[in-house]
Amino acid sequence: MNDEFTQRLAKIECALHSAFLPDMPNAASELNPIALLSAPCASLVAGGGKRWRPLLAVLAYQLAGGSGEEIYTLTPLIEGIHTASLIHDDIEDNSELRRGQPAAHVAYGLDSALNSGSWLYFQALGSLEAYRAPANVKLDLYAAALTHIRALHEGQALDIHWHRTAGFFPSRKDYERMIRLKTGALAALAAYTGMRAAGKAHEESAAFASLFEAAGVGFQILDDAKNISAGNAGKKRGDDIVEGKKSLPVILHIEKHPEDAAALTAYFEQAQREGIESPAVEKAIALLSASGSIADAETQGRGAVHSVLERLDVRYGRTAKDMFEKLFNLMQGR
Repeated sequence: MNDEFTQRLAKIECALHSAFLPDMPNAASELNPIALLSAPCASLVAGGGKRWRPLLAVLAYQLAGGSGEEIYTLTPLIEGIHTASLIHDDIEDNSELRRGQPAAHVAYGLDSALNSGSWLYFQALGSLEAYRAPANVKLDLYAAALTHIRALHEGQALDIHWHRTAGFFPSRKDYERMIRLKTGALAALAAYTGMRAAGKAHEESAAFASLFEAAGVGFQILDDAKNISAGNAGKKRGDDIVEGKKSLPVILHIEKHPEDAAALTAYFEQAQREGIESPAVEKAIALLSASGSIADAETQGRGAVHSVLERLDVRYGRTAKDMFEKLFNLMQGR
């Protein structure tokens, strides 16, 4: 990994540790509500993750001319919101694993995980209380955080409704809107936070954020394709099929072969009943692979990411493009 990234990521880890992994007294945890609330969150944070979202905030801050270490105070805002959404997503999707370990609701119970995930949104927003900035900047950061938290819940609402509605396949446009809300929003928040914290105007910060909203869409498409083709880290190949996800490879296949809608619906329903070992999972994957829809989704995802890099080059220069290309490589595990 790039040495500059290593140093930045080490500082991010320190900030996250201070925010979400506090040193607790040895007193019985049943009398310490913060210990009870933070345990599922801290376990997930300690379990790893690429940390590309808080790193994006740091890089945006430095691109905008920000100096000093104050930006690291805001990295728990970004990673905390992300972690809270993961806890809730795993509950809503009934996922057993997260980053190769039992999901929070499996390890701590549904009630504790749900409560901790909800608490973590507020705990993350608390990072803004400690951040020293002019009142108007702080207000913009609060507003952006709340806007993007709402957006990711709106996207999740669509995703849940679609995978609970047998036989329904959204359009490509509707799918892209969903992931723009669910995934692109948090990338946009990270980019906006870095720019605005460095003193850039709201309008310029929002324009910069829109680039990374688009990048977030591209990476979610790549992630969806990888889930079906190879499997994502810490999860099993094809678990999106078990969860009934109407991802882009599925939508592209239905566009090409609408006559397969009934067969795919049956595979989804069988996989949901029988779990990841169901033969329906591999049958669905084989159908999507044979039509080229997985490869087509990968092409679309890579194209979206490439377009963002080109726009960064035009607006901010080659150095910025190269820096964010390294970030994108980190996001893909390269």
